Amino acid sequence: MDRAVDFRSLGLNVRKYREEKSMSAEKLSRASGVSKSHINNIESANSKPSLEALVAIANALDISLDILLCDSLHITKPIKMMEYAVLLEDCEPGEAGIIVEMAQTLKRKLKEQNE
Repeated sequence: MDRAVDFRSLGLNVRKYREEKSMSAEKLSRASGVSKSHINNIESANSKPSLEALVAIANALDISLDILLCDSLHITKPIKMMEYAVLLEDCEPGEAGIIVEMAQTLKRKLKEQNE
């Protein structure tokens, strides 16, 4: 079983969630206590972060560590559920309801199509 961390995907995930939060590398550095140059190196896969750095970055981004590491994990369903939770987290109540209703409709249509 391959237990390697996919550092390229990890870096891409850090960048993705940093940009989604409209954070610069400098702002993430201040929020996490991880140097800006180390964050840049993590994002470009030129550096292997310590567990402490990853936890600090995840906390600063207000996301779960498994979201950053999801591409290195062999299980995907729980990770995808966390991504949806993050997506719905900053929605207004009406927006979240619409998104959930659309997902339910899509799932029902896909089931019907496969029957």
